[in-house]
Amino acid sequence: MKRRIALCAAVVGALAALAPATGATINPVTVALTPATATAGSTGNLGTDITFSPTGSDSVKDLTLEMPSGLLANAAINGGRCLQSATPTAACQVGSGTITANILGVVGASIPATFDLVKPPSASDLAGLQVLIQAAPGSQPTALGTPAEVTIRPPSDPAGVGLNIAFANIPDTFQGFPLAVHEINSTFNGLRFPDTCPATPAAVTVTADSYSSATPATCSAPLTVTECGSEPFNPAFAVTVTKDSGDDGVKVVTDVTQTADQAPARSVSLAFPTNVLTPNLSVGSLLCTNLASGTCRPVGAATATSPLYPTPLTGNAYLTGTLFAPTLTLVFGPPFSMSLVGQIDLGTNATTFTGIPDFPLTDLKVALNGGSAAVFNTTCEHPSGSATATLTSQNGDLTKTAAAPFTISPCVRVTRVPPSGAKGGKPRIAGASATGLATGKPSLVFQVVAGKNARKLRALTVELPRGLRIVRHRVHGKLAVRGVSVAGAKLKSAVLRRGHLVITLRSAVKKVTVRLSPKALAESAALRSQARRRTLKRLKMTVLVKDARGTQTKVPVVIRSLHLPKK
Repeated sequence: MKRRIALCAAVVGALAALAPATGATINPVTVALTPATATAGSTGNLGTDITFSPTGSDSVKDLTLEMPSGLLANAAINGGRCLQSATPTAACQVGSGTITANILGVVGASIPATFDLVKPPSASDLAGLQVLIQAAPGSQPTALGTPAEVTIRPPSDPAGVGLNIAFANIPDTFQGFPLAVHEINSTFNGLRFPDTCPATPAAVTVTADSYSSATPATCSAPLTVTECGSEPFNPAFAVTVTKDSGDDGVKVVTDVTQTADQAPARSVSLAFPTNVLTPNLSVGSLLCTNLASGTCRPVGAATATSPLYPTPLTGNAYLTGTLFAPTLTLVFGPPFSMSLVGQIDLGTNATTFTGIPDFPLTDLKVALNGGSAAVFNTTCEHPSGSATATLTSQNGDLTKTAAAPFTISPCVRVTRVPPSGAKGGKPRIAGASATGLATGKPSLVFQVVAGKNARKLRALTVELPRGLRIVRHRVHGKLAVRGVSVAGAKLKSAVLRRGHLVITLRSAVKKVTVRLSPKALAESAALRSQARRRTLKRLKMTVLVKDARGTQTKVPVVIRSLHLPKK
């Protein structure tokens, strides 16, 4: 995105355009790009010719340049030193041209101008852009006003993620004389063009107001992009998994890499084998419902590296969404204050990020925590497997899948059947939580884990907490239970027997996650009232676990994670 910085500078020429008298506006009459057509993902020069038609003694005060997504300048030039100093240098020059203006008593003077990347004016800015003019032959270049603030538009902006370059309080005098700019004709070097070819070309947009009127005037010029799909697109994928020493949690690090000449990805889907890694439901207590609160605990970290920015971009990973529709959100801080949201499919162990901005990355690494905030668990019954990354190019016409074999380290296989005469451990319940109790839409989720060295799980009988009951629906003329799902196993049946929910699995497993959605549950008025008043502290239920041999074990459960609304 840094590359857009350069293009923005092109429009900077409008800095001091004059306007009619009080009550009128600045009126840009033409904005032309040369070339107006570019090859997707290519690097080249771009000329911008902006002409104003001022009358009277008015002058431009504020000027904002809105760049289309994917039109980028290289902010890593000069080893990144351009973003460390407020003083323009020749090594940080990104464009040059001429400004036609009335200045120092000369009408229609042609003034040489350059545009330099400089230190961001504020901590939240991506960069600064300084305009230098040479008012007289042989004179030293002089800064025209303060540097523009180069910022990144958020995904919520109607124009999409991209760069805005905003000049504020542009001077309307130079060395005590009035300044009136009529035209800026500039060329900016080494821009990277967008990687998408929309049917309606995106545009470079200029918005300006004046000292006599705050009413803005706007003009734009389309940039047509062609030959999408001609760029190489061959991402690579690697995974490392490290098991905790004292529990079943694992640290998972994914790494998607591409060479700098490849098309950026617009979506990335990462999938893990369900027989090797299983979601850790106990981490549901870290579910973040309000990222803006600043109180959420991260479940991992993210690092992104781009050839267009001098340092890696860093951020945190948070578990967001709901227990039944969880998401993984990567939050990057200034100057890249944006979030990437991945939809989690617990049944397939896949997370899919969409809407990734048109910004080339050579490395995107996500490290999910082990320990108490582990997102995944393992039994080590299957200590190795192969994960996959499926990526779609920015224009949407290329899709590639890369495999990443991995072995969990250190991982010791568990004994699948207890030794003769030995007694296996008892099954346990993990990650039990409830939601929706205060709204009359209750849901439950819990995980059943077979005991150490014990036989696998075959069936479960759930005795619900007081105040909750199973609801049956009429399906094809018969009453049936709906809204029951499992992860980590295949569901054979879910039926109501003597007021209890009986879940039978198609095959025995070591671990299974059970979800009861609002379709499956009804709540008493008393329980709902307790939840609303926040006097409810816990729920108690019992799960009767049957293993592959038919042995049954009663497991009491206390649910303390209730996700009640704040007072």
